[in-house]
Amino acid sequence: MASTELATQRALYVGNTISSVVYGGNLFLYVYSTYLLMTSVKQVRHRRFYICFGGLLLLLLTIASASNNALCELMWIENQSYPGGPPAYLAANLAAWYNVFGTAADCAANILTDGLLLYRCYIILGSRLPIIIIPAIIYLGSATMAVMMVIESAMPMSNLWQGFAAQFGISWVALTVGFNIIVTALIVSRLLFFHRRVQSIFTDQQKSTYTGTVAILVESALPFTILGIAYLATYIQGVPSATAVGIIWGTFVVLSPQLIILRIAAGTAWSRDTASDITQTTLHASPHVSSSSSSSNTINKNPW
Repeated sequence: MASTELATQRALYVGNTISSVVYGGNLFLYVYSTYLLMTSVKQVRHRRFYICFGGLLLLLLTIASASNNALCELMWIENQSYPGGPPAYLAANLAAWYNVFGTAADCAANILTDGLLLYRCYIILGSRLPIIIIPAIIYLGSATMAVMMVIESAMPMSNLWQGFAAQFGISWVALTVGFNIIVTALIVSRLLFFHRRVQSIFTDQQKSTYTGTVAILVESALPFTILGIAYLATYIQGVPSATAVGIIWGTFVVLSPQLIILRIAAGTAWSRDTASDITQTTLHASPHVSSSSSSSNTINKNPW
C-alpha cells in the first residue's frame, strides 16, 4: 500500500475515533439542555423550537456518523479481500448511496448551524439588519455550494477529493469558513466592547456570565471557526489529514450550536434585551452604590 493511501486509512480511523467521542458529548449536551428547557420554572422563549432544533441536528449527526462507520466497516472487514485492497474499495464506493446520504446530512446540519449563528449574530448586534446583509449573502452562497456538492458527489464514480465534486466542496467550505470568520469577528468585537464597559460595574460572576471567556467562545463559535480554517487549508492541499479534520469538523457543526442552546436553556445566553440592560446599568451606576446591588436588579433577570 502506498504511503498516501496508508495515511488516508489512518486519517479515517483517527477521524472516526475522535468524532465518536465528540458525538457522545453532543448526546449528553442535548439531553441536558432538553432537561433544563423542560423543567425550567422561568419562561423560555421558543422552548419547543430549541428542543426540536437540537434534536434534528443530533439526528443529522447520527446519520453522518453511521455513514462513516458503515463505509469503514465494509471497507476494512466485509470486503478486505477486494481487488486492490481498502484503497480501491474506498475509491469505488465514495459515491455509494449511504456515503452520499451521510454527506448530505452533514451539509444539512451545517446549513442549519450557520443559520442559527446568523440569527445569534443579529440578536447580539442589537437586531440591526444592515450589519448582517453581507454574512447573509455569503450564507446563501455556502448553502448553494453545499447542495451542488452533494448532487455532484452522487454521480457514478464521483470523488469528493477530485473533479467537480471537489471544486464545489472547496467552494462550500471556503464560503462557510468565510461566513464563520465574519460572524465570529462581529460577535467577539461586540462582547469585548461590553466587557470593557462593565469592568468597574459588574461583579466577577456577572462579567464571566455575559462577557467572559466562555461566553465569547460559545456565543461566537470560535473553536468551530478555527477548526474550519484548518479543514479548508488541508482540503485545498489535498493532503490525507484533510479526511480526519473534515470528519471532526463535521461533529463540531453540531457541537457549537448545542453549546449555545445549553446557554439559552440555562438562562445565560444573550437576548434582545441584554445589551440595553447593560447600557442602562452603566448609565445609572453610581460610585457610591455597590456594583453588585446596582447591576443585579437589571442584568440578572431572565434574558429569555
